[in-house]
Amino acid sequence: MEIREIQTIEGANVYSHRPIIRAIVDLQEWTERFTNELEDFGKRLVEHLPTLDEHYCSRGKRGGFLERLQEGTLIGHVIEHVTIELLTQAGQSIKYGKTMVILDQPGWYEIIFNYEAKAGAIEGFKQGFLLVQTLLNQNTFDVSRAVEQIKAVMAKCELGVSTQVIVDACKERGIPVHRLNEGSLLQLGYGRNQRRIQATITDATSSIGVDIACDKEMTKKILSEGGVPVPCGHIVRTEEEAVEAFLDMGTTVVIKPLHGNQGKGVTLQLTNAAEVRAAFKVAQTYGEWVIIEEYIEGQHYRLVVVGERLIAAAKRVPAHVTGDGKSTIEELVVQTNADPLRGDDHEKVLTKIKIDSVVLLNLTLKNLTLSSVPEKGEVVYLRDSANLSTGGIAEDVTDLVHPDNVDLAVYASKLIGLDVAGIDLVIEDIEASYRERSGHIIEVNAAPGIRMHHFPSKGKARNVGKAIVEQILPAGNGRIPIVAISGTNGKTTTTRMIGKLLADQQLLVGMASTDGIYINKKMWVKGDTTGPESAKAVLRHPQVQVAVLETARGGILRSGLGYDYADVAVITNVSNDHLGQYGIETLDDIAHVKSLIAEVVMPHSYVVLNADDPYVVQMAKRTQGRVIFFSTEKDNIHIRKHLGKGGTAVFVRRGTILLCQGSEVFRICSVKQIPVTWDGKAKHNIQNTLAAIASGWALGIGTATIRDSLQEFSSDAEHNRGRLNLYELDGVQVFIDYGHNAAGIQEIAKTLKQFKKKSLVGCITVPGDRPDETVREVGRIAAKGFQRLIIREDSDLRGRKPGEIAQLLYDEAILCGMDPKKIKVVLPEIEAFSQGLDSCVPGDTFVMFYEHLEPIEEEIRKRMELQKALSYIPSQNDWVVGGEF
Repeated sequence: MEIREIQTIEGANVYSHRPIIRAIVDLQEWTERFTNELEDFGKRLVEHLPTLDEHYCSRGKRGGFLERLQEGTLIGHVIEHVTIELLTQAGQSIKYGKTMVILDQPGWYEIIFNYEAKAGAIEGFKQGFLLVQTLLNQNTFDVSRAVEQIKAVMAKCELGVSTQVIVDACKERGIPVHRLNEGSLLQLGYGRNQRRIQATITDATSSIGVDIACDKEMTKKILSEGGVPVPCGHIVRTEEEAVEAFLDMGTTVVIKPLHGNQGKGVTLQLTNAAEVRAAFKVAQTYGEWVIIEEYIEGQHYRLVVVGERLIAAAKRVPAHVTGDGKSTIEELVVQTNADPLRGDDHEKVLTKIKIDSVVLLNLTLKNLTLSSVPEKGEVVYLRDSANLSTGGIAEDVTDLVHPDNVDLAVYASKLIGLDVAGIDLVIEDIEASYRERSGHIIEVNAAPGIRMHHFPSKGKARNVGKAIVEQILPAGNGRIPIVAISGTNGKTTTTRMIGKLLADQQLLVGMASTDGIYINKKMWVKGDTTGPESAKAVLRHPQVQVAVLETARGGILRSGLGYDYADVAVITNVSNDHLGQYGIETLDDIAHVKSLIAEVVMPHSYVVLNADDPYVVQMAKRTQGRVIFFSTEKDNIHIRKHLGKGGTAVFVRRGTILLCQGSEVFRICSVKQIPVTWDGKAKHNIQNTLAAIASGWALGIGTATIRDSLQEFSSDAEHNRGRLNLYELDGVQVFIDYGHNAAGIQEIAKTLKQFKKKSLVGCITVPGDRPDETVREVGRIAAKGFQRLIIREDSDLRGRKPGEIAQLLYDEAILCGMDPKKIKVVLPEIEAFSQGLDSCVPGDTFVMFYEHLEPIEEEIRKRMELQKALSYIPSQNDWVVGGEF
């Protein structure tokens, strides 16, 4: 038994609207083996994980899973529950799990479950799989060790406390948050309204300000020149220089690394040359250059400034232990670190105390060692620096800060050039003015940690994360309008129409579609970009004002959605395509996938649905958004009922497009006035037009503006490339279209039959990954829709043998009564196009359903140039002396 695949789906998906792990296991020899047949397996499993008793499973009651275990369940199902239990013990809350058989792979099972911490969840699955495998092999498993391993992975990869509180503040305001790396770099919001933040450094933080803050000597120089009291000191590089500076200063000193942070390598209250030498060696482990400066008596305070305001202030207490009269200092440190609030780094509200060279030096200066036993109640400070990152604690004093100290902190942050700053102030009493109590600023910190203010050991919590979010996003939720379009056919045309509507409003549109990603009408990424990664790319662009996202079935199934919800979700239709892929076997399955974009919308969002499609109509029951129906049918019953309830609909009546909201009626225009409808003949493009009109209305665009925009949208290479594009070649109408399924090909045939030309010729194929019946259906539709057929194949056969798809299409067309003489099989695409076109005579219509558009367009260009050259008639002025032309 082995793991075949582990996949993370971070956005809403067909399994759950929350992030999931999708894992595939091959059970091999344990396929179809039930737990009640495996001797004492169930008993040993429960001995290892007694809390499985709390799992409801499908029984809907506590102990439900154990009942299934006793009655007999499959091993894949056991792995699911074991994984969920291990993750629960590691601190994750898992709300959903499911195990399914993969029908076309015997022994393969798909296991799906929610997660909170991605890396930890993946590790949890690996440990769960290993636990079950170990028990099946009659061995024992160390559950506690597995849980600790999961926790370790979670701690390593999850956001730190400071970053997490910013994320929480965003969630309270409905601001979407995307993690851009495995660290703390976040995108808040979308498009032009987005902001980026890394820990507490914002995208408005001056990089020069950060550099200055990291250079302690430069910081002191700028502050001092600005009138801010700072300790005097020197930069040294050798022990001798440090001792010489100490003797010159003639006072108690502090030694610290020039470019240090988080209190690392800092030693305070040095009073003799020997101590200075020892402290210098410690500091130099963090960098060649070292600062020696005067020691300022007083309490250590951290003041956080955001913009123009002091948000929080905390008194910082250095790492310390309190004696019990019997434990050594080292034992007391272990006891202190056992506090569940303490973590190894910044993942928890407090950090464990680390015994390092600074601690050992401080103990030596106090004539103590790790083996010393303090008296009961005696407090032993292990460090002089009071950073939380070295094990210190904090007491909130925000309400006590003297106004002069507030002004000083804000002024200092401005001098250094930071929008978010941590000001370290040493003063005897924070309630007194620094002017009266000789307060000094000893450091200005970029990217200050804020966990001490959110989770102080004493005093009131201060929401610094919220203040930072308010600073960079003063109003709104950082969103831009998002329009998502899904369906079997018509997605690309509808996407392009909506994109034009919005671009005509002088908005910078980001669009992802079948042929590429467009930013402000310019293609930046070529190819099928209808998946979640493409959506994320559009929403990451810092200039995009509105996103129009074609959202295909494949991307949804593979990776979910690339955004949280759309402001307008459009479903064009549901028809037979892609059956037999990713477990999609029926039209109901397709509808379930397509409906996702409608299911995840918010109550204020709009959902545009095709009232002529029964599968799409049913989606109205699965959305909380405001539904707008569209229809080309006369007196559609769903439209009538919807309008009766005060709803909104777009439909055609007597050749006129109307938009109705309850009893209000707005006339858009005649269907024939929209070029893409081909004078009203292209019903499928009428539907696409109605969907675009409904979307424009939902986005607040006026009816006259919508009409004017769509009247300029044509089926040409400029507006709708590759979708029913017409070229005239030697008297033959040549149409280029992407139709690749029965419904799409049928609509094109219906449309072109109304042109009443001599003969309608179609060049068709079906992608190789479609089931045989789907291929045959295309053969039937084509045989009924065209007088002659050219059958080709895609260059990507998708697992089929050469000629296999063509044979299925040919056989089905013959079964439908088509004359074999009217069918020609030419497998290569360009050859099929050329031979098909060459077989036509003036007055015929030839339709090319392509796989690759560019080669077809190039062939057409060459033919049009030749046609132009041959049709050129020389005038008298073209003749030259000598009779040569």
